[in-house]
Amino acid sequence: MKYKTLNKAMAVGILAISSSFAMAIPTFSFTESAGFEFDDVPIASYENQINGVTTPAQDVYDTMTWYDNPNSTLRSSLLLTSFTGAVAIDTWTTISRLTHFNNPIPSNPLHGWDAPQDIFGRLRILDGVSVRVDDTDPIQITLEETLNVAPCVIANPTGSPLPCDDRFTFTAIGLAPLNFTALDGSLWTASFTLANFVNSAFNGIDTVYTAESQVSSLDVQMMLTERPSSVPEPATLGILGLGLLGLGLAKRRKQNA
Repeated sequence: MKYKTLNKAMAVGILAISSSFAMAIPTFSFTESAGFEFDDVPIASYENQINGVTTPAQDVYDTMTWYDNPNSTLRSSLLLTSFTGAVAIDTWTTISRLTHFNNPIPSNPLHGWDAPQDIFGRLRILDGVSVRVDDTDPIQITLEETLNVAPCVIANPTGSPLPCDDRFTFTAIGLAPLNFTALDGSLWTASFTLANFVNSAFNGIDTVYTAESQVSSLDVQMMLTERPSSVPEPATLGILGLGLLGLGLAKRRKQNA
């Protein structure tokens, strides 16, 4: 009988401790707003535009197009698509997509871009209706349009038939992880990666290659993971104390028997 009393008390303690981890997981969603900036416009103007402030307002564009020369009908373009939706924990979720409509334009490298271009993006992560992350980051992107004359002077990982891939280089600050706190006080990290390459390839650092005469695309994805707290929450400590109290009472009963 004494053994059963001790065993029951241990069960109560374990059940009490386990219940402290049965807390509801936050429900996250996101909105991503991104576009190409117009040259020489201050970043603050784009922040106003995307935040819904009308003065001063500057346009951001979902498509950027370039030509061999101003009179040419042959063009290439980049389409930037942003998404909004729910976020499943520990699962990669696509937040934006970059599509390159690539035509073989015979000209010098950087023919259509006389300077690097800027992409302005705003990511918001919500816990229910509470905004937990509101992050704005400009990303600078540069194009090298190859001459399509063998041998290729740069890497050709997609195997373009003309024969050379074009390539984009970008600043990787937009892929840096973000740490934030949920409404219930739990700690989280938003990680980012490039994925779902179609007629394109990534060097793992800062360069994307796209196949000539093809429609290429890639996705920017986000994953939310919970970070452990170094200090137990007060509620956890309290319930743990109740469990230990149960074990203490059982030990006392055994000694008094």
